[in-house]
Amino acid sequence: MPGSVESFIALRYLRSKRKEVFISIITIISVLGVAVSVLVLDIVLSVMTGFEIELKSKLLDVNSHILVRQYSGPIENWNEIAKEISTVPQVASAEPYTLNQAMLTTDTGAYGVLIRGVSRKGGSIENLSEIVTRETSVDSLFAKKELDVERLDGTIDTVSYPPLIVGKALTYKLGIAPNTLVSVYSPSLSSSPQGLIPRIRRFAVVGDYKSGLMEYESGLAYSNIADSQQFFEMNNGVTGIEVSVTDTDKVREVAEAIREKLKASSFPVRVSDWTELNKDLWEAIELERRVYFIVLSLLILIASFSIVSTLVMVVLEKSRDIAILKSLGATDKQVRNVFLLQSTIIGVSGVIIGTFAGYLGCVGLQKFGFPINPVVFSLEQLPVHIDPINFAIVAGAGVVITSLSGLYPAARAARLKPADALRFE
Repeated sequence: MPGSVESFIALRYLRSKRKEVFISIITIISVLGVAVSVLVLDIVLSVMTGFEIELKSKLLDVNSHILVRQYSGPIENWNEIAKEISTVPQVASAEPYTLNQAMLTTDTGAYGVLIRGVSRKGGSIENLSEIVTRETSVDSLFAKKELDVERLDGTIDTVSYPPLIVGKALTYKLGIAPNTLVSVYSPSLSSSPQGLIPRIRRFAVVGDYKSGLMEYESGLAYSNIADSQQFFEMNNGVTGIEVSVTDTDKVREVAEAIREKLKASSFPVRVSDWTELNKDLWEAIELERRVYFIVLSLLILIASFSIVSTLVMVVLEKSRDIAILKSLGATDKQVRNVFLLQSTIIGVSGVIIGTFAGYLGCVGLQKFGFPINPVVFSLEQLPVHIDPINFAIVAGAGVVITSLSGLYPAARAARLKPADALRFE
């Protein structure tokens, strides 16, 4: 550990003297360079974390926490499996769902979708209630929709139709609105006097939802599970069981516990949590975050070069002082510590200023916002999440990189021979 003498000398060398103003200016620039680098890195990582949290929230709005599915075909004994799952700690609910391909057609066009049949107690219905538009009632999904239909003879009949909630993007593509009838075609065929034909049924669009994820809004519709089972001729079978957990941060542990529980009960099913279902997307986000960190860390590395040049100039300027110190008995280690302390002081000063400024910048973005294109990002402003761990990692990396930048100048000063330095004095 450097002693008080080395610390005193290091601080003295950093102070401004009239004939060393240039070195002092370079020192200030070095501190500001480190500060700006830390500031940028803190803000960018906070925005990236904010986007990650927003994306997670949006994905959980349209995805179940955990899905339990059979390897092939529908699950017939889903009641037994759901009871087993409900006994696992941290499981909030375990309800059946169906998922089938279909085609929605209107007078303006046709579009392929997935129709998800949900129950009143399922996790999907809880998520759906968070993203449906104001004029839509989730309860309407579980009641037949009665619409007045004009017959060919001009009379009006009231007809009941199974309800359907579709994504906002799909309503634009098909030109439909609430209380609009759509024809739903199943890919499965039914026998008729004319031969095999696709199953067709009229559904009433009772509302829409806005998730912020175009892939889901344009390709996922919700129906009552009983209507889906009837239309797709699944009888009592279901596609799987959706499981909601009390703590989404522990979803992997709960999924593993369910997997072991069902394996012990000899149920041949597969268990997937939402991170596995969106594995490619999540890995891409993690990779992007790491790349940003590495690239922006280069800013700190570049700023550390100015520290190297500053300390090299100090070594050249103070070569006479170094020689005198060595003549008085200072060891190479003590001389080396002086310049390592200087690089550390410059680095720590820059990191402290940059971290404080980065925190203020993030707070400012949270309070006042930075508007972005909602059509592209599905957000009104930049999402910012202040994570102390991110700030600590950036600060630690900044201190390490800037401290290491003093190795070369310190080694050069330690190698200086008093006789050579004082020869021309």
